[in-house]
Amino acid sequence: MIDRKISNKELSEKGLVVDGVEILPPIGIETLNQLRSRRKISYVKIYGKIFYQMSTLIEWAKSKEVKSI
Repeated sequence: MIDRKISNKELSEKGLVVDGVEILPPIGIETLNQLRSRRKISYVKIYGKIFYQMSTLIEWAKSKEVKSI
């Protein structure tokens, strides 16, 4: 598994799918904004666009036991 960066837009539209398994369902932009402002999910900003590290999202999903819809 390659640890890649996932854009804010991709996460809000498609969610996080790894090897055909949905780890996170699509998350709305408003929810992502709240998670970032509360420092629940770490992110990086590159040229004004927000990206998340895939490994960080997987760890967060496991800690919260996020279930796919």
